[in-house]
Amino acid sequence: MPNRRLPALGALRAFEVLARAGTLTKAADELCVTPSAVGHQVRALEAWLGTPLFEAKGRQRVLTADGARLAGDIGKAFDQIEFACRAVAQPAGQELHVNVTPTFAIRWLVPRLGRFHARHPDVAVHIETSAKPTDVSRENMHAALRFGKPPWTGLTSELIFMEDVFPVCHPKLLTGRKRLSKPEDLRHHTLLHSLYRRDDWSRWLEAAGVEKAIVDPTQGLTFDLTTMAIDAAENGLGVAMTREAQVTAVIESGRLIAPFRRDYLRGEGCYFLAKPALWGEPHVASFRLWLLEEARRAFPEKADA
Repeated sequence: MPNRRLPALGALRAFEVLARAGTLTKAADELCVTPSAVGHQVRALEAWLGTPLFEAKGRQRVLTADGARLAGDIGKAFDQIEFACRAVAQPAGQELHVNVTPTFAIRWLVPRLGRFHARHPDVAVHIETSAKPTDVSRENMHAALRFGKPPWTGLTSELIFMEDVFPVCHPKLLTGRKRLSKPEDLRHHTLLHSLYRRDDWSRWLEAAGVEKAIVDPTQGLTFDLTTMAIDAAENGLGVAMTREAQVTAVIESGRLIAPFRRDYLRGEGCYFLAKPALWGEPHVASFRLWLLEEARRAFPEKADA
């Protein structure tokens, strides 16, 4: 086999991290070196390639066209190297890193996780949460749970369950002079929003046939996390928009109630996502199959919808 003509791997690594991080300081923090060391490595790579990879815009480093092309290919190459090393250096137990939204983790996944651990005690599950949209194909994780509709570029997906999106509130809002009896009555109440799902109220009101002139979908309070909006509704602050899995327990307990029909806004799926190279790995597959079982247990009429 002929010798490979490659630049220094350290320079490639510094470039890949800087391409993701965007600033020398952030890249240096990830690599545990100084910003000047990162800059030196990247300049050495540019010299080896004979082309600039970044343009400086203040403190930001913006990829050139050649840099963007190289960053995409190098990112995939490092993913393959990481997976190959993990396959060889796998410890007696296996780690499974799963990314989910905070509210889904708190209100649905974590309360059930003990059943997976009892069945697969050799798999150490790490639940990582992020409210912001995350590029799962590039992050250092095995799988993720996301809500919406496929496809997700570069990932394999499987539907876990379907659920409805609908408002919930404290039972006291169904009584009194301004009680909630029809969707138009929301004009008398505070809408509770989640920061990264700000369009849910607008979508639901349109599906329910309520004009913006009657109920303003932008009014109310906004919270970073949906679970905070649900807590606010539970304390009588207003009406929160949520997904079914997040509130099943509190509705069954009577602490919250769905004041209207639940089927105005239908068809949002919970999907299990993983990189194609990991889809068949035993610890990833076992977690996916367990999720499907839990979905059938929680939503027997929706899991196979």
